[in-house]
Amino acid sequence: MNDPTPAELMRLLRALIASGALRLDLDFKRLDHMDCPVAVEADSNVWIYAGVALCALVFWLGGAWIGLAAAAACLILYLTLGRRYVHRRLRRRIDEAALNDSEIWRRLWRFGGVALVADDGIRCVAPEDNWMALVRARSGV
Repeated sequence: MNDPTPAELMRLLRALIASGALRLDLDFKRLDHMDCPVAVEADSNVWIYAGVALCALVFWLGGAWIGLAAAAACLILYLTLGRRYVHRRLRRRIDEAALNDSEIWRRLWRFGGVALVADDGIRCVAPEDNWMALVRARSGV
């Protein structure tokens, strides 16, 4: 039997993830970097710009102490809700873009921050491990 092409391996990878035989583990500390192939700075910037504008308005209308309280509240909101929003967008971009485009997937794998975990606990971690070998082994090709 011939070796599968990169496009076939991507199709097999998507099928293995969809079936639950493999799952993606994401390291958001690594993926939330401006050089990450699936990260978009605008995801974070929306929260930051809105927070700065709100704090400036509150500072202007309410004074320094209320402005500082608003800044603390905005920081807490960003670190909780904002970070969750950014992580959700990264996850969606990986699911929709990287797993459907072999070039983006290869760039993401070289960048790191992702791991494939088999249902028996075997981990294939980017960029050190070979995801293609894992997909071949799990799909029987």
